[in-house]
Amino acid sequence: MVITENDLLAYLGIDVTDDVIMLNVKHAIKGADYMIRGAVGTNYPAEDPRVKELALIYAADLYSNRDFMERNGANARTNVRRYVEDALLQLRLELRRSTNK
Repeated sequence: MVITENDLLAYLGIDVTDDVIMLNVKHAIKGADYMIRGAVGTNYPAEDPRVKELALIYAADLYSNRDFMERNGANARTNVRRYVEDALLQLRLELRRSTNK
């Protein structure tokens, strides 16, 4: 996994945890990892800072919206999703270039 539980807790600003919070954090991290794998492949460059940021964004979104309620403004969510799509496209193209050499 490209991010740790502590990475996500810090990103979310969570200082105090319990078993339920940690379970949800673990699920969000695993979900983010699988989303990135599905989008760019299993050999994604985990050391790339864009990948770490994508994982944090995905995991934070999965954690924060696990109840499917709109807590954030629609514009903020649209902007984050646009960033995610752009970064994923960049990673896909870079991985294709590196495998075609």
